[in-house]
Amino acid sequence: MSSRRFDPSFYRDPLPSPALIRALGPVNRHLVLRGLPGLEDIDFPTADVERLRSAVNPGTAAFLGPNHPEFFTDWMLDKEVSRRVSPLMAHWAAYDIVNMNPVAQWFWLRNNLIANAPGGGGKEYSVRWAIAGHGVLLHPEGGATWQGDRVSPLVPGIVDMAWQCRHAIDTTKLPRPVFVVPVVWKLHFARDVGAGLNREMSGIERALALPAGTGLEVGRRFAALQRNLLVRQCKRFRFTGVSPDLAEPAYFEAQARFASFLRADLEGRYGEVTGEGWRMLHLLRRAIHARAEDDPERARDDRRRIEELTRLIAFDPALYDRAALTQEQIAENLKRTRASLMRHGVANALHNLIPVAVGPRVAHIRVPTPFAVHEADETPNDEVARAAFLAGLRRRMQESLELIRREVADAVAPHARPNPLHSGAGPGNPAS
Repeated sequence: MSSRRFDPSFYRDPLPSPALIRALGPVNRHLVLRGLPGLEDIDFPTADVERLRSAVNPGTAAFLGPNHPEFFTDWMLDKEVSRRVSPLMAHWAAYDIVNMNPVAQWFWLRNNLIANAPGGGGKEYSVRWAIAGHGVLLHPEGGATWQGDRVSPLVPGIVDMAWQCRHAIDTTKLPRPVFVVPVVWKLHFARDVGAGLNREMSGIERALALPAGTGLEVGRRFAALQRNLLVRQCKRFRFTGVSPDLAEPAYFEAQARFASFLRADLEGRYGEVTGEGWRMLHLLRRAIHARAEDDPERARDDRRRIEELTRLIAFDPALYDRAALTQEQIAENLKRTRASLMRHGVANALHNLIPVAVGPRVAHIRVPTPFAVHEADETPNDEVARAAFLAGLRRRMQESLELIRREVADAVAPHARPNPLHSGAGPGNPAS
């Protein structure tokens, strides 16, 4: 037996087991998805299934890019999509999950998961597997966003692999179409889940030593939790620009001041960065990583600032500064809060790895028109062309998501809660 120590960052090609994958498909559909994610039903119209099959089959090479609104549930929906279309499809995943330990690695590699280990051969394996006609799935948003109504900026891996695949096919003189296939899903609660939301908020209040909101209506309790959490975090990072008795309608303006403070503090050490939102956060993370060895303690402290800035930016007034919030919007923010601030202990680790839905849900899956990479006149060899392709992919995904949102509006709107954090500037209708 080899004495080499197990290295979770060491890449290994998947070793898919068709028997294991096919056996687990029905288990995932009828037990796993109905369990912790709470999916009572999956709405995946025949026309969308057929559109996907026309792009993923033995005569094509395809790369699927679903949105990534939450953790774990998305993985299981990935597997349900592949079960219906191409069971042996490859799936990208975080290397620290795939390579959690030797047993986990054995299991995930035989389920055809590709670990995104730095410097690994995942792209090369993906191209080979796509050319074999099975398809490759990866979430182009990167990490889970916990935002069910928005597709965040995309990272370029899916585009790079699609064009690498096209070039590989060109050299074989065995032409076949190459597709980038957007896939979009949206989840909504099947009924009123106020009791579940209250339980979730009680747990957060206790864990973070926030004032208990017992007895408050769900919307008011959520607003109080957000306000008290902002005051707590301002104290933690020594920001004095927010009053402890912050009034609820002033919340988003106070949050913006705190976020500006954190950004200015980081830029004071690492230099100004361009852009806003996720791009700004990415550049700051890179700058911290580049200098981490010089002062590890300072780097750890600044990573905490980045994590807090990420949490603030995710609670975006463009999405949440409105007169009413849906149950889904409240729930996703509670899960994001847990993932950001409740990380200690086995129970929190398990919940963040496999978040439990607060109530029964329905998933709606759609497949917008795929991008025919093989028909493109030019390949995105430069950053501008690649960014244009990603922008088009994101736009198509967002448009499809908007269509689903309008389809389910009548089922979602009756359970919306008044939002005391509303400044008066945003939309009044949660479905708008």
